[in-house]
Amino acid sequence: MRMLHFVDTAGSDETFVSSDHIHMIQVTDANTVKVHIKDRAFEETADVRLDQIVLTATAKSAVVALRLSEHMVATNHGGSSVLTVKAATSPFTEVSTVAFTAGA
Repeated sequence: MRMLHFVDTAGSDETFVSSDHIHMIQVTDANTVKVHIKDRAFEETADVRLDQIVLTATAKSAVVALRLSEHMVATNHGGSSVLTVKAATSPFTEVSTVAFTAGA
């Protein structure tokens, strides 16, 4: 299991999510990737709105979604088990914004 660290504003707007809580990564257009997050209630009822992280990557959403998926499942023996997704920061330099929405 890997932790995902989504950073909108360092120090004041950061979200940590266990990779096993990612329900779906969705490319909704050329610029937008939605990362849908499930919680315990998701497994208990069919009528639950998932939290989501929206990544903006102008004309690169498919690339970012694939890279995020690949990094989510990769293991880094002896290294960090936390993947940080921060705008304009390697390995996600195409991402311009990171935004969390509860129950979207």
